[in-house]
Amino acid sequence: MFKNFFIITFFFLCTALLANTQSDEDYGFPHISEDISEQERVIEPLTTRLLSKAEEFLGTPYRFGNKGEKKTDCSGFTQQVFGEFGILLPRSATEQSKYGKKIELKDLKVGDLLFYRTYKKAPSHVGIYAGDGKIIHASYRNKKVQYDAIDKGYYKKRFLYAKRIVSKDD
Repeated sequence: MFKNFFIITFFFLCTALLANTQSDEDYGFPHISEDISEQERVIEPLTTRLLSKAEEFLGTPYRFGNKGEKKTDCSGFTQQVFGEFGILLPRSATEQSKYGKKIELKDLKVGDLLFYRTYKKAPSHVGIYAGDGKIIHASYRNKKVQYDAIDKGYYKKRFLYAKRIVSKDD
């Protein structure tokens, strides 16, 4: 009796072990890594990474004609942020405004470019939409990279249009 019990138990154990050797990938399921932070980094949208890169510049002093981490102007700032992800933008706000798809304010998404008329009729200022009604930009007025509300004050009166450079498929 004990021998039969042992044989049956051994048979079920072997069957269970063999059934468990087939991986999820054999059934068409991808292997899921235990490293969640790596997964999040891989699937994090480009727009979120753009905003994170832009935020690294917060407080960087403004200087017309410069681009870089020590000093920058508005178009140098956007050019450098997008350039970090292989998106090559021209140097000036006017030239940058020629790229992308025009969108309505109500359709803004993080990473969209906002163009303003500050000292000439053509776009002369550019910033990145940061969500929650805010723009992150290199401000000539406050001489640094900062956030501003898009629906108040100086920039509200000078807004021209918004453009989407990064689509949802990127």
